[in-house]
Amino acid sequence: MPNNEKWHSCPICGNPKMLKTRKDTILINFPGYCKYCKKESIITNITIAPKSQIVNS
Repeated sequence: MPNNEKWHSCPICGNPKMLKTRKDTILINFPGYCKYCKKESIITNITIAPKSQIVNS
């Protein structure tokens, strides 16, 4: 798995692979569904990664 991806666990049952996001993903009131506990939960994940800077020497 590339370094810019992350798995989010289910807040109800703790399933470690409920939803996979990237660093530049912004979720606001996303209805995430867990296939193990068959429950839906609202996910809000706002993470803004710093932009890469290219410096020429």
